[in-house]
Amino acid sequence: MERQIECVEVWGGKEACDISVKLAGLRGECLSMPFEGGSAGGDIHFLSVCGMSILSKMVLADVSGHGAEVADVAQVIHDALLESIGAHDNSTMLRHVNDSFLRRREGAFKFTTMVATIFDSRDRSVVYAYAGHPSMLHGRATTGRFSPVVPDGRRGGVPLGVLPGTEYAQHMVQTAPGDVLVLYTDAFTEAAVEPFGMLGEEGLCALLEEPGTLAPADLKEHLLGRMAGGIADDASLLVFEVL
Repeated sequence: MERQIECVEVWGGKEACDISVKLAGLRGECLSMPFEGGSAGGDIHFLSVCGMSILSKMVLADVSGHGAEVADVAQVIHDALLESIGAHDNSTMLRHVNDSFLRRREGAFKFTTMVATIFDSRDRSVVYAYAGHPSMLHGRATTGRFSPVVPDGRRGGVPLGVLPGTEYAQHMVQTAPGDVLVLYTDAFTEAAVEPFGMLGEEGLCALLEEPGTLAPADLKEHLLGRMAGGIADDASLLVFEVL
């Protein structure tokens, strides 16, 4: 079954899921696997579509905590996405989340990374911003090859909840029909998989190229099969094909 994200809907959270999803101009897979089979973990995923069914937003966050701390962060992100659902801007949303998180954390520091993306179905462009999160991967239909989306050779950005007033740079990448976008948490790059050892970014790209297809469901199943027993953390994956 495929879930259609409706206009002005913000769907997702911290719970386990394995579902096919349709957005504006995108179709793919949303997978969240809390460590040791829990019903909820430290990863947060959200998907949304603007009121005009033009902009699709995909957000993935990794919180260094569980339980109430993660629920609080999830609510902050949800509220920020709902407020900016029609905006073509990740930077303001990330800044809002960062400052809100710092106000709410009350005591123990909770390190959070995040990648925020906005897909524009009119020209298939993607604007994105990183807050200390692993780089999004771009699979090209013309070559079948995957590569990290890295702006001007710069990586990372400051994680959320570290510095008040942090500015988050937004960048753009162009996609084409049949291309694939992959967002993931670091459980995938830190997994031990033969013959790579710890995968890393390069190994994950190589693994995605092994099946010779860009179909999101096939890519997801291939990764899970190759990583059986190698994942030792909460793990989340968004794989979406450009229509």
